[in-house]
Amino acid sequence: MTSYLPTHLRGIVSEYIDATTTAADTNQSAALTLDDDAHLIDAHLTGKWDDDDREHSRNAHQTIRTLLETTSPEELAPVRDELSLAAEHLLGHAG
Repeated sequence: MTSYLPTHLRGIVSEYIDATTTAADTNQSAALTLDDDAHLIDAHLTGKWDDDDREHSRNAHQTIRTLLETTSPEELAPVRDELSLAAEHLLGHAG
């Protein structure tokens, strides 16, 4: 099953991924942040929170917090998927 990122969120998510990657010391560090963001969104969507999700929610970037507050579940699922894919891609290029 493939989720498609809504057009109006593509720029926001793309800029967030780029900024996260640029700010991180390594691709692995960026991947971990994006993976944490994806898990946070998943916890928000499913209602299944663990301690890591709670901790990350306190420290999440404002972009992610705003998306959680303003975006419908139908639109958040593809955001989660996009962040997960970006994390996987970065891990493939970890340095």
